Amino acid sequence: MSIFDAGKAYFFSPVAGVITKDNKPLSNAKIVRRWEHKSLEQDETTTDKNGAFTLPEIRRRSAVQFIPAEFVVGQEIFVIHDGEETVVWSASKRDSGKNSELGGKELNLTCDLDNEEKIYRDFGPALFTKCTWE
Repeated sequence: MSIFDAGKAYFFSPVAGVITKDNKPLSNAKIVRRWEHKSLEQDETTTDKNGAFTLPEIRRRSAVQFIPAEFVVGQEIFVIHDGEETVVWSASKRDSGKNSELGGKELNLTCDLDNEEKIYRDFGPALFTKCTWE
């Protein structure tokens, strides 16, 4: 870590995943990731022919790295395909550490658009997702 990284919190850990529909990889789907701390920001990518995508870590300076304060970042990932928008990840990140979204596990996701949304409370605040992970 360089000195330029001092005081930066993980607003969104790096994400790698595969999107499927009808038990088949979904190629050329738009993946949009949003996060909100003091303002709403987003980035996006597209799945490859195997339905795979990656999104880099998002780090920002935050006072919670230096003073006791509550850290909260709203997170969302959604997929746009054939004009339909499907939310596959919705959570509130309350720990500024890398991979704290899943209690320290890397965000290697398999998201099936046909799955029912599930609620997980294993990692702190409720996580609403159509994804699974190892």
